[in-house]
Amino acid sequence: MMKMISALGVSALFALMLIGCSLHENDDSNHESLTANASQVANSTPAFEAYQQDPNPTTAFNYLFDVATHPRCVNCHGVIEDGAHRPTVGDNKTPHPMNITSLNNLKMAVQDGKFVQVGETHPVNCRGCHQDENAREPGRPPGAANDLMPGFVWHMPPPTMIIGSDMTPSKLCNNWLNPRLNSFLAQRGGRDDMKTFKKEFEHHVSDDPLVRWAWNPGPGRTPAPGTHAQFAKAMSVWINGGAPCPTES
Repeated sequence: MMKMISALGVSALFALMLIGCSLHENDDSNHESLTANASQVANSTPAFEAYQQDPNPTTAFNYLFDVATHPRCVNCHGVIEDGAHRPTVGDNKTPHPMNITSLNNLKMAVQDGKFVQVGETHPVNCRGCHQDENAREPGRPPGAANDLMPGFVWHMPPPTMIIGSDMTPSKLCNNWLNPRLNSFLAQRGGRDDMKTFKKEFEHHVSDDPLVRWAWNPGPGRTPAPGTHAQFAKAMSVWINGGAPCPTES
């Protein structure tokens, strides 16, 4: 009889342990769900929500502007400081260490769907720190690469593509549509060549490792609003709708 009670007691204890594990699993799932929801909310903006509700060229560009002016994009596009074009780091956009400027930086451009070096032959190579993937610890150098655009290495855009604190939607839109401002090489098209512009910009936002990295920036960094797929789709919605530019308010 005592053996039976003991056996029942052990069985009951084991059952309670299983229930406890199940409860913990549910708690973890709920925690993960809440964390994901919180991340989704934190990764949203009013412009992104408006685009989600009514995707059209106007709402699409407003969402594109939010991404372009996000720290994940602005940091690489850089600022003018002490008379030089310099990248920044972090959500608070502090100066990049090591005195990196566009004057000593690797200059890259896209030709026939792949990256090629232009200009100086012995510049600073960002790849010394920025590898093919993000470092696992917060605060360490990020990295990016893929097979979609061969020849890619981490680099700065040209100074004409700086997205400063005074950037407006109208100015950014017109800069994008000006081939003298949207690349190291005047080959991306613009308002006078929308066929080339569509091809080059859709390829850029869809496949460029640095653009895609904005939604996978590594630990300790806030990703850009929405998802990369939504951003690429918004670019197509805007271009296919005639690439209208907002007017200055």
